Amino acid sequence: MTIQQELFLFQGQSGFKVFELLRKNSDIHPCHALHYLQMSTEMLAKAHIWKSGPPHKLSHHAFVPFLRALGSNRLAKQQFEYEGQDEQWQHLIRKSIPLAQEVEQLAPTLARDGPNPEYPWPPDMPLTAPARYEFQLWSDLQKSDGRNFLRFIALLFERASAFL
Repeated sequence: MTIQQELFLFQGQSGFKVFELLRKNSDIHPCHALHYLQMSTEMLAKAHIWKSGPPHKLSHHAFVPFLRALGSNRLAKQQFEYEGQDEQWQHLIRKSIPLAQEVEQLAPTLARDGPNPEYPWPPDMPLTAPARYEFQLWSDLQKSDGRNFLRFIALLFERASAFL
């Protein structure tokens, strides 16, 4: 792993810990936890991107391509004990993509005029603050598939140094 990968991974792991703390505290508005979830998963993806050296261009659109790339990552399959179980591994990745897209879309530049956990929107004439908004993603993460998705992300962070 390159030093840049280590830096992005470390920052992502740190951010995910903050997400977990915020997620468990019902006194804190969900937008703050979602902000850390979006940032930490982006950092994890950028740790992967740096594997080949400096990227041509970095974007907030990184987590979904990272998950798709995991589909053919032999070392990741080994870490998750899916060797010889390509269909099950691909199913896990495919099932994760819709929630990953929602997480990725939280970045203000990708959300554009819509909901994001950082800034009131729309940018030209704000009408809603993130702390007052009920994010559908937050509700989705409380359900069975959402909890499984978060466990998968936690394991990605835990095992990333073995497959990045």
